[in-house]
Parts: sequence; structure tokens; C-alpha cells
Amino acid sequence: MGVIPMMNAHRRKGRELLHRQCWNWGRDIVRPEGNLLLEAGFLRERPPRGETGSSCYRLTRPGGDILRLWGFGLLYGTPEQGGVYLNRYEFQPVWLPPEMGRKPIWRPGMIPADGSPPRPRLPVELTVAACRRVADYEEWVLARCGLEYRRAVLREWRRPSDRLPPQAVPQAWRELADAMEGKPVRARNGSSPEGRRTR
Repeated sequence: MGVIPMMNAHRRKGRELLHRQCWNWGRDIVRPEGNLLLEAGFLRERPPRGETGSSCYRLTRPGGDILRLWGFGLLYGTPEQGGVYLNRYEFQPVWLPPEMGRKPIWRPGMIPADGSPPRPRLPVELTVAACRRVADYEEWVLARCGLEYRRAVLREWRRPSDRLPPQAVPQAWRELADAMEGKPVRARNGSSPEGRRTR
């Protein structure tokens, strides 16, 4: 019951966005001018000596919700409701109880897939919130580093990205969140998306 069904169209879009986003985060970490995730307020947690795995970047936001990032995906949650894990290549929500949000995780295999959320809709609600937090981060990066920085990051990716220019990424994440909530998706107008910026 831990893995929550999702509409195929939402999964496809989420998988496309998250795969690209994990690339962005990876380049933000090694930015010559300094690690952007640390600058945005994330804390780095490395695997213990002798353990293999990915470093985790954790951001605790006002209000207590937590965003955790790895090269293989993200976890978003709250101390009361638990969290949702999204694998970079699958974008299939996996609900985790509140105590899992506090445990160290270095590899995808450390994430259990057998939890039952207290409400069936909760994992989708948490996924929607996660999408909005990612949109906030991308807006902050564009404001902090400029559009050319993100363009340069995508040139290094060597994957087709012409259909979604960097300035449209925050809106694409918000549109995905709206679609999962059942809201009508706004038409893109080509302007920079507006929304809350998060540090």
C-alpha cells in the first residue's frame, strides 16, 4: 500500500521534470562560485564512513516541513503527516510515516514501500506540495543566478530540453501540481512565472 497509484500523464510529466531537476541540483552543488543548495539553506548530510550511498541535502522550512534531496530523488513531508518519496526515474509517490522523515537515508533501498497513509489522498497532497517547493527553488535560482546560468547547466546535460526552456520550469512544476489537484491548467504566456520564492 506504500506505493500510491497516479495517473499515467501525471507520472510521465513528473518523471520528465524530476529527472531534469535532479540534474539541475547536481550542477548546483558543484557550481564553481559555490554550492547553491547550501546557499539556499540546505544542510548536507553525507553517508557514514564505510557506507556507500548518496549525500542528502535537507531543508527545513518555516512551519516545519522538510525537503530532502538525493541524486536518486526527493522526499517531502511534515512532522505530523509523514512524507512522500519520489524516485527520479519513476515519479511514483511512496508514502512514509513521520518517523521515516527523521531517519538517515543514503540509498533508494533504504526506503520502505509498505506503509499505509492515514488518508488515501494524503500522498497526492504531499506530492503536490513537493512540486510547489521545487518550483519555488527554481524561481529562486533564476532570480539569484540568472537565466543564462540555467541554460548553461542544460547545455551540459546533453538531453533534449528545447521544449521546456529554463524560465518555464517553475510554471511547469506548478501546472503539474494543479493537474494533480484537478485544477484547470493555465496557458503559458511565455513570461517569467510568478510565485513565492523560497530561500
